[in-house]
Amino acid sequence: MRRNLEDIEIVEPPIGELTKKRSWKGACFTSCFFLVILTIVAVIGIRFYVGPGPVASKSVPSNFPNDIPVYDKDSIENITTISARYKERGLGIATILPKLVLAPIFYNSDNSTNGGSLQNIWKAVSSPSGNYRESIQIEWHNINADPSFVIAYYKKELKKKNFKIDVESEGKKVQQFSFSREDGLDGSIFAQTNDEKKSGTNYMIMTLNLPKR
Repeated sequence: MRRNLEDIEIVEPPIGELTKKRSWKGACFTSCFFLVILTIVAVIGIRFYVGPGPVASKSVPSNFPNDIPVYDKDSIENITTISARYKERGLGIATILPKLVLAPIFYNSDNSTNGGSLQNIWKAVSSPSGNYRESIQIEWHNINADPSFVIAYYKKELKKKNFKIDVESEGKKVQQFSFSREDGLDGSIFAQTNDEKKSGTNYMIMTLNLPKR
């Protein structure tokens, strides 16, 4: 049975529904655009304000603490200095994306005070996530002394300089401990042997965190 075309009614969507869809698309576009702008600004800011990357050397740096002994300089494989600003950049890059993703949400939730919202968003994106200090790492390979001897030596010498031994751990092939002092200087020492039946230390690393300037 054929229906009369005059009986067919075309129902148009309500004006309100169209307005809602357009508003949602506009908000989405604004958020995406805002996210892109924040990303660009953050990347440019990071490039301008970061310090140099890790600096490797064979010689002990001039700012190495005088009261920390350096064992067996002939067996030193590498000395690396890591600036505080470089650490800040590394962690900043890791945390900046979640901040940027959340930023438009806070921005859209408070359109009545856009100026204040923008300021708060920028503070959240640009603020550092921790208290960073310069670090120095010394790595040794193939030391003639056993790990137990080297660890005992450093504990004895550090205690003479008023360092406190904080955490110690010991295994069949590994020994390590951390230390600290009231002036803010702290660090750790790790020593390992590949074969406990043979004498010597295959690898050792000391990490120092210098007091904040």
